[in-house]
Amino acid sequence: MSAFPELIAFDMDGTLLRSDGSLSPRVRQAVREMKNQGCTIALATGRPWKAVTDTVSVLGVVDYCVCLNGASVHKADGKLVKLNAMTEVQTRASAQLARRLIPDVGLAADMADGRHIWDEHFTHDFPTDFSMMPVRVPDALAALDGPVLTWLLDCKDLAPMKAIEVMSSQMPDGTEVRPSGLETPEIVASGISKGSELDAIATANSIDASKAWVFGDGLNDLEMFSWAGHSVAMKNGHPKILSLASDVAPSHDQDGVAVVLEQLMAD
Repeated sequence: MSAFPELIAFDMDGTLLRSDGSLSPRVRQAVREMKNQGCTIALATGRPWKAVTDTVSVLGVVDYCVCLNGASVHKADGKLVKLNAMTEVQTRASAQLARRLIPDVGLAADMADGRHIWDEHFTHDFPTDFSMMPVRVPDALAALDGPVLTWLLDCKDLAPMKAIEVMSSQMPDGTEVRPSGLETPEIVASGISKGSELDAIATANSIDASKAWVFGDGLNDLEMFSWAGHSVAMKNGHPKILSLASDVAPSHDQDGVAVVLEQLMAD
């Protein structure tokens, strides 16, 4: 087992939270104990900031939140640390490409100011506790009035990974399309990920990557798994994540995060 961590980052859905979106008392206590040991605590999630605040409040020990898979970074009090928006040219060109290559695609923009602008026919599989009030419009691209952090793509009858395959080789310079952690692929500025922003947080706090632990379950966790000194995949995770992990925890519905942290502290 690697050195005792100085920074621990947790994915939320499928990792820290149970299937019903709840945070178990056991997991909450284990994370709090790690904070008491001097660890910097981060959440690293595909959720926007407004859908993270309840968990931050319940935990009470979070230092940083990497949101939208790296597109924004916040302190626990909501203070913005960093925004990674696309340029206007990148935003428009990538959306136009999606509309050209994916029949009847539904677009949803996560705006830099925290708003969400969705095509009327955009549908999703977001967790039920998402506290979002999107503006639905006939044409999300035409309705834009500011910088965009991410585009989410409702690909209708095209499988998400197939849509990513179709688009990847034609993406405008400075953008990429990738799994978001949900059934809606996302378009973001190139090189922005949970891993890139955790690296920035670690650097700002003089923490080496070898002293970082990360917990996750999905393809949007790949970059932070590659970055951290120790990675823990949930048993319910994607096969690729399971194959890369330093360790495998019981599932999120079996309080896997707590099981691993309790063992770490016992050792």
